[in-house]
Amino acid sequence: MYSKIESIEYFLPTKKKLNHFKFDKIYSKTGILNTRTKKSYEDVIELAYKACLKHKNKIKNIDGIIFVTQTPKYLLPSCSCILQDRFSKYIGRKIYTIDINMGCSGFNYGLSVADSLIKNKICKKILLVCSDAYSDYISEKNSNKYIFSDAASATLVSSSNKERISNFKFYTDGSKHKSIIIKKNENKNLEFYMNGREVFAFTLNEVPKFIHEYIKKIKKKVFFKKYFFHQASGFILDNLARKFDKKLIYKNVKYIGNTTSSSIPISIKLALKSKKIMKGDNLLLCGFGVGLSISIVSIKI
Repeated sequence: MYSKIESIEYFLPTKKKLNHFKFDKIYSKTGILNTRTKKSYEDVIELAYKACLKHKNKIKNIDGIIFVTQTPKYLLPSCSCILQDRFSKYIGRKIYTIDINMGCSGFNYGLSVADSLIKNKICKKILLVCSDAYSDYISEKNSNKYIFSDAASATLVSSSNKERISNFKFYTDGSKHKSIIIKKNENKNLEFYMNGREVFAFTLNEVPKFIHEYIKKIKKKVFFKKYFFHQASGFILDNLARKFDKKLIYKNVKYIGNTTSSSIPISIKLALKSKKIMKGDNLLLCGFGVGLSISIVSIKI
């Protein structure tokens, strides 16, 4: 028994145009024209609910929910339990639910758990949700507001007779955990903080090396149609592209911003819609960021 990605949906709040006296400088550094910010009454569960609704009748048969977030509505209970209740009309209570606290590499982490649950016959169809609202922790004075977007994605992972998800690989350097962190500021309020230089150095030094090692270790030859990196910023993606064949790198951060753990599934959905990839293509997915961490997996879409 194997697993596969059956379908992907997502939800993005309204565009927030970047109006700033240093606009040209910000755009040249980030490659981002617009970010998305949720309404004041919305939270990660509401964003996730709106993404999941797009699957319509497909969610009726799910027997597992994996909710990837670092900005949960409550410290407890888990968001996955609350989401189950929101869909109580469609799904029962005999369902596996779990939250995963991971950021930009989180989609691949969630996919690894879903793949394991299906291979071990614990679940047959899982709703893998990624949802974050960093805007709750980024003040108006914080320049990171020009990078990060609130967003949610909902990926249906189901059983398959053929192997379509394989070769997971992970990397963690906890010594750099303060490079991206939410901590109390001088006013005792929780505030998002990122050391851009440290994150950039980590990404450019470790991600290409890790991917090259990964590809070398895959014994069977796999032709990857595209590399789907976490959409951190246009600047980071352009610099990563120099380490690889530019044609392989998918990029969509310009009008969406950095949607954290949702960036890879949103990218895949948009690439399918624009026919830059087709069903049956082999894709390499690589997430990197908070932790600091890296996650890689090969999929046949």
